[in-house]
Amino acid sequence: MQIRIKVKGIVQGVGFRPFVYRIAKKLNLCGYVKNTNSNVEILVQGNKNTIRNFIEILKRDSPPIAKIENLDICKVKMKRCIDFEIVKSRNAEDSSILIPPDIGICKNCIEELKDKKDRRYNHLLITCTNCGPRFTILEKTPYDRDSITMRKFSMCKLCESEYKNPITRRYHAQTISCKKCGPRIYLKDRNFKKIKNPIKTSAKFLRDGKIICIKGIGGFHLCCISTDDNVVKRLRIKRKNSEQPFAVMAETIDTIRKFAIISDDEEKIISSWGKPIVILKKSEDYYLSKYVAPCLDTIGVMLPYSPIYHLLFEFVDEPIVVTSANLKDEPTAIKDSEIYILKNIADYFLIHTRRIYNRCDDSVVKFIDPKSVFIRRSRGYVPLPINLNLKDKKIILGVGAEKNNTFALYKNGKVYLSQHIGDIYSYGEFNSLKESLVKWLKILKINKIDAIVSDLHPEFNTTKFAIYLSKKYKCNLIKVQHHIAHFSSCLGEYNLDDSVGIICDGYGYGFDRCAWGGEVIKYKNKKFCRIGHLEYQPLIGLDYATKDIVRIAVGIMSKFLNDYEIRKFVKNRGVDIWLKQLRENFNVVETSSCGRFFDAVSVLLGICNKRTYEGEPAMKLESIARKGEIIKLPVKIKTKNKISVLDTTSIFKTIFEKLNTERKEDLAISAHYAIAKGLAKIAGHRNVCFSGGVAYNELMNKFLKEEIGDLKIQTKVPCGDGGISFGQIYYFLKGLTYSGI
Repeated sequence: MQIRIKVKGIVQGVGFRPFVYRIAKKLNLCGYVKNTNSNVEILVQGNKNTIRNFIEILKRDSPPIAKIENLDICKVKMKRCIDFEIVKSRNAEDSSILIPPDIGICKNCIEELKDKKDRRYNHLLITCTNCGPRFTILEKTPYDRDSITMRKFSMCKLCESEYKNPITRRYHAQTISCKKCGPRIYLKDRNFKKIKNPIKTSAKFLRDGKIICIKGIGGFHLCCISTDDNVVKRLRIKRKNSEQPFAVMAETIDTIRKFAIISDDEEKIISSWGKPIVILKKSEDYYLSKYVAPCLDTIGVMLPYSPIYHLLFEFVDEPIVVTSANLKDEPTAIKDSEIYILKNIADYFLIHTRRIYNRCDDSVVKFIDPKSVFIRRSRGYVPLPINLNLKDKKIILGVGAEKNNTFALYKNGKVYLSQHIGDIYSYGEFNSLKESLVKWLKILKINKIDAIVSDLHPEFNTTKFAIYLSKKYKCNLIKVQHHIAHFSSCLGEYNLDDSVGIICDGYGYGFDRCAWGGEVIKYKNKKFCRIGHLEYQPLIGLDYATKDIVRIAVGIMSKFLNDYEIRKFVKNRGVDIWLKQLRENFNVVETSSCGRFFDAVSVLLGICNKRTYEGEPAMKLESIARKGEIIKLPVKIKTKNKISVLDTTSIFKTIFEKLNTERKEDLAISAHYAIAKGLAKIAGHRNVCFSGGVAYNELMNKFLKEEIGDLKIQTKVPCGDGGISFGQIYYFLKGLTYSGI
């Protein structure tokens, strides 16, 4: 008998066809296996019992990276087969196959890399069917050698022999290469002159306090030794002196334990084949430079995920700083031709000749007890889709938010969330968004779009882009308010029909044209209704106040102090101008933002006076707060136009009055507790979603859980703006609406 099996799931680029081949040969079955654009297709010919056994093994023993979502099995009558073979892929119109993400180097490849007797000893781009780049080198589907950037490297005879030999681990491994036929690696100075012994020399330069720009899997990194104050500070200064925490790479888990606290769950994630950056608590024995993660009690850590980094650690004993190689407001460099702009930052450049097609920054994960959540979902997880199990055949694009942008595409019941794009402010960042979208449309074979969803803000570059695309594709454009998109993202992950959302972040354009960011929204019968928010406070100077955050504190103080008292406390040359702006209501907008309120508290407690990166004042406030004990602060809720409003002025005023009698640690934690308690009281519901950038705050999660019980936060997509595009698509597909302010 003959059976045709169509396998859907993560089955390309993970050694699935060789696995099928080996089973079939072992069971003496005839037929073929091949990639198509929508599945992997298998034809098997043999007796009934043997075929049944074949299917059971297929389900039970598939490669560890593979994931079978569905098997479509049917009897067929075709020309009789005499052997089993892997046949060349054919093109098809549909493209619903799941392409695997980039996979960290496997144990077998690490062993070969360091084995002097192995022919791939020190081969800096070693891969096999179980590891290596996938998405970042993929230009089109199906995933074959001709579809990836490795096609320019012709296999040598030995590699070709392995590629064709079903017994080897590299049987039909599309990225197969060796030192003879594969990509080359070079170390160059600032004049791009080559230097001998790339790895050993790079390691020496790192030990000597130099900054090296290293070409990774999804982009270039800037690297330096993490224990040297001078070089880490120099890197900061060259990157415009922002205090944004750097991630570090450590050779082993044992190394990590010397400077950070890592749980079993955190160890499992950091060691997984996705190899993300994981946010860990610093230990009491923390010995890295104070400039790595200034004024924070946490640090982002990852393990080496490429052969280059594994070999560097053969000659470097300390963890290294690893941060994206880009200029301010520009995307991470991925082309060799782009790195000349980094000559004033990096001392040397370690470059390989395998082309990166899809830019893909490192993923970032944080544990909020007991769940792991994405701060950034990118390398190691993209392009895996989120399955909505909907039958809608429309093609939908969600263009996402302006900050921490991702876009999302819906096709055939799945939402494909893009890699991290970044903040869409500059031409370079906007161009990165456009280029990435074009590449995704090609990979997914999408020629038309039926609807586009954007943010409500009329001046966002993403909104303007959505308007342009809606005209190009002659399709509907739907605008969704920022916080409703956050809420929809959580609703979509948990498939909820009745819920209340506590949505807290820095900013979102509200229906009343105010700056929302501390919202309580009810959802029932496919309708959203705003039922509460934090008290509106003035933002003096609009966006300037989000960086010069003393302005926010002054705005709140103006409600309970006179001008003389404010000047005496603030002691800032700009205070007279700000107070005049307030009196004349010039360039002032009202905000209910939870993030902005925590910024103001951070100023009041002398923790942070200026924001140099997104979330800085609130993150530093949280770090201090973790050392504190709760003291009583007023939690007053007023009703205005049938909406509950949490009085933040009274909280702020009480903190101000207790500055000289209470520890700042206690005031910091109490501010978190008061806000969480007030929001929970407004929600008054036991089925609550918590989303937005503030949802990464562990204290807010802890206190909300204590007040509410079960608290739902996203684990499949980011809680922050990186999950907005998913929420936009879910809002449209479910036909959701908004009623009332």
